[in-house]
Amino acid sequence: MKLMVFGLLGAAALAGLLVALASRLRYVLTGRHLKVTLFGLCLRRIRLTDIDSVSKRQAHWAEKWFNTLKPSHRMLVIRRRRGWFKEFIITPKNRYVFKAELEQALAKVKAEGEKHGKPDFQPN
Repeated sequence: MKLMVFGLLGAAALAGLLVALASRLRYVLTGRHLKVTLFGLCLRRIRLTDIDSVSKRQAHWAEKWFNTLKPSHRMLVIRRRRGWFKEFIITPKNRYVFKAELEQALAKVKAEGEKHGKPDFQPN
């Protein structure tokens, strides 16, 4: 009986810790990457040249990096050109502001690619 109670308490504590850590996820745009960070440490990054499009419509199979318990009105879907999961879902606090910043960064990367003669980047 004691073992079962301690097991349940441990599972509850682990779930609480995971929720607390997930709430500390941040999304950072750099000159070449979109990064998912936890306490400043990069957990995941995507090259801006690999991003095909950005929207708010969710797909079924996607890599999800939520930082909230209610992600429905904060979801931003990033479609990639390569990878096992083509769609990457994040939940920034202001999704339309973050989407505009991301699209500006994509346009800047595209302009730099054209300036250097690299026409392989064509966002939608």
